[in-house]
Amino acid sequence: MSGTWSALRGSAWYEARMAARGRVLWLSLAPLTALAVLLALSSPAVMGVADPAGRVGTAVLVVTTFAVVGVGVALAGRLTQHTRPGLADLLDTTPARRTTRMSGVLAGALGVALAPVFLVVLLLGAVVAVQAGQVSPLVVAVVGALTVVLPAAVAITAFACLLGLLLPVALARVLVVAAWFWATQLSPAVVPIPTPTGTVLSPLGGYQAVAWLGARGIWADRDQSGPLSPAASSGTAVLNLVLVLACAVLFFLAARVVVAWRAGGRATGDGVRTKEGVQ
Repeated sequence: MSGTWSALRGSAWYEARMAARGRVLWLSLAPLTALAVLLALSSPAVMGVADPAGRVGTAVLVVTTFAVVGVGVALAGRLTQHTRPGLADLLDTTPARRTTRMSGVLAGALGVALAPVFLVVLLLGAVVAVQAGQVSPLVVAVVGALTVVLPAAVAITAFACLLGLLLPVALARVLVVAAWFWATQLSPAVVPIPTPTGTVLSPLGGYQAVAWLGARGIWADRDQSGPLSPAASSGTAVLNLVLVLACAVLFFLAARVVVAWRAGGRATGDGVRTKEGVQ
């Protein structure tokens, strides 16, 4: 167990430093985070909420909508290193298991990518708390960061990394954006196609925001049209949280299968070349 933990920690630390040095992360994340803050501070849907805590809760959803997709775009190519000839073979010689290394890669990269997003959410909560003379907006900001922003970021990152293994990374990034807004903003009431928006399958965290953060005026609060769109409550918020994290695990396991399949393909190819060389 201690060896696994050491390998996970080492992979996460190394990947965090590499992610912090990458330009793609900051070029995609900084503009979207700034846009999210601008929209949160100017949107009537946010500023029109009378309750300070509810105002922060609604702002958390706005930040999640636009900043978290930037996290997915930036990290779509993080697992491709596990399939690169030479580097993948070198990683396979280490005592750490491939699953542990991949987990460390995602944990380290996510830690760096989420730092500015968390900072923005906490600053918004602190500012509103000072203005209102209450501590509840800051508490809502902390709870929102952990129950709305974090699960959404984990899910979109796992999905983006899976796409990055199956497709060219540039194309994967485009599809990540499309998939994110399909799953969080497009409702069947607006477009005639099935969509998770407003259901317990949506990764946006609307049920947590309504039940725990006091947010209002979102799909999870007003689109109660079927068994997958129940009324927002603590129970449905927990259900949404569990389902989103379960999807993230499934995406990660699928990525693990792809990496193992490619590694097996390389080994087979090397064996063929060696045999032909002997002949």
